[in-house]
Amino acid sequence: MSNSLTDKYEVFVSAEGTEYRWKKSQEIVVKLTSKEINLLKLKVNLSQDSDILNRESGNGIAMGIPISLSNTRLLELSRQLASVIENEPTIIFSDHVIERLVLESFESYPDKRGWSNEEEVKNCVLTVRRVHGVRLNVDHDHPLNTDSIKYLYPHIALVIQGKKDDNADGRLVLAVLTDNEIRVITIL
Repeated sequence: MSNSLTDKYEVFVSAEGTEYRWKKSQEIVVKLTSKEINLLKLKVNLSQDSDILNRESGNGIAMGIPISLSNTRLLELSRQLASVIENEPTIIFSDHVIERLVLESFESYPDKRGWSNEEEVKNCVLTVRRVHGVRLNVDHDHPLNTDSIKYLYPHIALVIQGKKDDNADGRLVLAVLTDNEIRVITIL
């Protein structure tokens, strides 16, 4: 039977029975095909909640739900992102990025990733050369989350590579929120 709440969401169920709900209609850049969504449902069905809900960076477990796309699709996404960037979007930072940049400024910080400031992060976005991967991320603070139902951010996160100030490659995760707004989620 159809439920009006779940009709608005694409629902993925983990190996442990947890529902992960995604409001795919709000995604503007990465339009997944029915086949890609079905493969993603199978992947989630074989995944443990501890992996999907991972919030620890650098532990070898990808955060959220990685989405497998062909190189052709990743190239297409790179072109789409480049066209958004041509429109000079506003680039905003998650609290996590700001916290990470503050930590990067301390000499004693053990997990340095080589980022110097917000401008360097913006430059990396504006010089994007390639989309390396995509993923759905869990909104850990969503007010409707329960033990058995978790909500995903509606915008698919893109793992991108661009240039840093020292001309080295930089990688970060961002989401295109609108045609003129990009949110940087984390710096890698």
